[in-house]
Amino acid sequence: MFLDFSEVYEPETVVPGEYQLRVLAAEVKQQKPEKGQGSFIQLKLDIPIAPKGKDITYVMMLPTAQDDPKQKNSRLSNIQNFLKACGFDNVQNIEEIVGSQPWAILVEEESTDFGKQNRVKKFVVGR
Repeated sequence: MFLDFSEVYEPETVVPGEYQLRVLAAEVKQQKPEKGQGSFIQLKLDIPIAPKGKDITYVMMLPTAQDDPKQKNSRLSNIQNFLKACGFDNVQNIEEIVGSQPWAILVEEESTDFGKQNRVKKFVVGR
């Protein structure tokens, strides 16, 4: 078997700033028992203008019965801002947002496990 590696590249980060992203995948997951009892929305995002860019994973915790009112509000506000940035008021199924192209402010940070990564600092509503 012969494989052509001549066009293989190492995915890279983009410089910090505002970018339009694309939602590649969205799913609700349960925390591992050793980490807690909550559920979360996990997104896989890419940056369409950066074809060699690394994909971005973004997690939004869902409210739990143990959350105080302030924490519950913070979690719901984060999800609401994301949905608004995608053009939705609400969804019945989180997979409805796959293909959406929200705008976000990205930062760059170093991860001991994954090296240099882009991270969503904030979704931009009304863009």
